[in-house]
Amino acid sequence: MARVSLVFAVLSLAGCAGSAAVSAARRGDEAALARAIEPELAKGTLQDDEAREIALAVAEHALESPSSSNESVVRELSLCAKPLASALGWRAEVHDAAGAEAAMMLVEEGEWSDAEARRWLRDGSDDWRAVGARGLVREEDAKARAAAMLDPAAKVRRAAMRASAEARAVGDVPALLESARVDPDLMARTDAVRAVGRIDPRGGDTASRLHDLWSSSDDALREDIARAYASPNIAASGGAEELRLLVASGHGPGAVSAAAFVMMRMKNASDTRTSAIALLVRTIDEAPRRERLLAIAMAPVSEPSIMAAMKRATAETETLETRVSVWSRLLELAAEHAKATAALLAFARPGGPELVARRARLALASDGDRSVQQWIEADLKTPDASTKLLAATALAAMHRGARAAGLLADADPIVRTSVACTLLAHR
Repeated sequence: MARVSLVFAVLSLAGCAGSAAVSAARRGDEAALARAIEPELAKGTLQDDEAREIALAVAEHALESPSSSNESVVRELSLCAKPLASALGWRAEVHDAAGAEAAMMLVEEGEWSDAEARRWLRDGSDDWRAVGARGLVREEDAKARAAAMLDPAAKVRRAAMRASAEARAVGDVPALLESARVDPDLMARTDAVRAVGRIDPRGGDTASRLHDLWSSSDDALREDIARAYASPNIAASGGAEELRLLVASGHGPGAVSAAAFVMMRMKNASDTRTSAIALLVRTIDEAPRRERLLAIAMAPVSEPSIMAAMKRATAETETLETRVSVWSRLLELAAEHAKATAALLAFARPGGPELVARRARLALASDGDRSVQQWIEADLKTPDASTKLLAATALAAMHRGARAAGLLADADPIVRTSVACTLLAHR
């Protein structure tokens, strides 16, 4: 860590001496950072590129501070790994679990080569051996991938499955399907099914093997199985028939996902599409809350029958969350945009249920509507961390991320790093 600290100190002196805010952020001095930011926020002169520079310094300091020995601190920065590549590289020089997390992020982002990753394949640490397994993407790595899929450490097995998906290794499909059936780790089973869907093998019994998994899978894994069925080659080899049966007689999140994938990917299967539309309409009209919200989020709103079901849902009085979700989707339609905007503005105003209001504000902000900016900025001042983070996300979505820069000096380190990542990820 001493070497990492020295590198950060040199950067602080060399590149950022002209900015009091950036210098304070690099030192981890939240009080000085707040004093430097507040005047510019008050005057409205802080620009987005300046806010991102401060955010970068905050995120880099988080990687340099003693708390970065906790791998979860490093993992929080995964959504902004690309702009943090240099800092993650320095953190990866420390041979601990957090360093391995940084290294894995660099591999996933393509900042580390597969060859660099494979250097760690024989390491004594499960965390670093997983980095090595993630680099097994060459054709000649097939035997090593197969061994890694059986490793005692779940994180090594998962990394090998992700490597298989990247390699599109058809020869791995039998092992992946077996892992999806018997691996004791749920995330590993999920990665195995996702890998099969990405590999998209031609012919064989892949669809029937996935069918056998369905009855023993939870809702989340069923959604991934449905996605795999819709892959072109699997669809042509039995997957399309599995989807037809699911949407004709199924229910639950897996069947809803199957219907959505039919609508997205099977343009010429008219009978199956008719059944998919019927299932999505039925779900929006009368299914339990979770399934309704999933259907609202995934269904093609431009389909007339589905649009009609969504309009019916806007009139329900029982669940405000459902109505906000529907109006958020109707924003996508030019003919409904004005009406949807007015409805969401009514929900977004202060004074009503706060969770509903915040979701309405986020929907409008994501649509570029700046009329909600004042209400969103008020959310920045609440004590609740999740509310502040949602407000920062909304401001970044409307390209006003600099207005959330005050949170870079927040007392809560999770808020600081999460907001920093949000600002870095939105350009």
